[in-house]
Amino acid sequence: MVQLSLFADCRETQMKFQISSNLIKCPICDEPMKFSGHAAYYDRFSHYKTPVYHCKDCDIFYRHVDDAIRMNHYYAASYVQEKNEQQFFCARIKFFEYVLRLAGKYMKTNRGGLDSEFSLLDFGSSYGHLLELARDKGINAIGVEINERLMNSCRQRGLIVYKELSQVPGKVDAATLIDSLYYVPDCQKVLGNIKKCLKAGGVIVVRVTNRNLYAKLINKCVRKGDLSTLGDVIIGYSLKGMDRLLALTGFNLIEVIPDYGQGKDLGLSKRLCYLLGYVLTLLVGKKFILTPGLIVIARAAEPL
Repeated sequence: MVQLSLFADCRETQMKFQISSNLIKCPICDEPMKFSGHAAYYDRFSHYKTPVYHCKDCDIFYRHVDDAIRMNHYYAASYVQEKNEQQFFCARIKFFEYVLRLAGKYMKTNRGGLDSEFSLLDFGSSYGHLLELARDKGINAIGVEINERLMNSCRQRGLIVYKELSQVPGKVDAATLIDSLYYVPDCQKVLGNIKKCLKAGGVIVVRVTNRNLYAKLINKCVRKGDLSTLGDVIIGYSLKGMDRLLALTGFNLIEVIPDYGQGKDLGLSKRLCYLLGYVLTLLVGKKFILTPGLIVIARAAEPL
């Protein structure tokens, strides 16, 4: 335990050194970001308070964390543990059905096909639940999952899953990024590579958290300097930030859907939080999206 503590302390010192010796730039607009506070984070070795920066122009938060710690987090998080798989399956399977309906809907608009007549790439496929559901519906689906343990588990169940986007063969009609885009620091590179995997006019369905406003309020009024409300994200997106990122990577925004918990088996407190955010969103005429999450649908822009 003493060695583990010393190891964590050393890595925290390393992070502080990196912060003081490097200029933190926005992963979207590449302009300097302003330090805003710290947020809780963890990996397989310890818990940390990592620095968080804010870009006013893009209205995004960015967590500065050592790559080794970030990669270890991908194996430590609760949503990648085998013991939790059934719990997450029950909680989200109806939501995945909803996601597939959305993808099918916009593929219909694109080329008049049926729900089962499109191919799909799921980025951050985790346990493979969305892939299994898609397969059961006759959709040709493949996944990308950086966690090798989960990737191998999916393969053992007959699912086609790769570790990296560069390994994906051919092109697909649609891609889903459900609670995965905000875990990667190089968001432009990831969406650019997703676009390369899409056929002309391909569609993406992206679900991201939408906690920036709440994090700002809590940081200012309750826990000054604490941005842990953002959760374990690397990038805390706003609608403005998502819109900019999509434009920069060659996508046209089609629709923004407030995530009010549709299809999710939420506890009472979370359910009330989602519903309150949705009611507030409706009260302001959807000028601001105040639900804890956003579902963004976009289409790959056609080359000129």
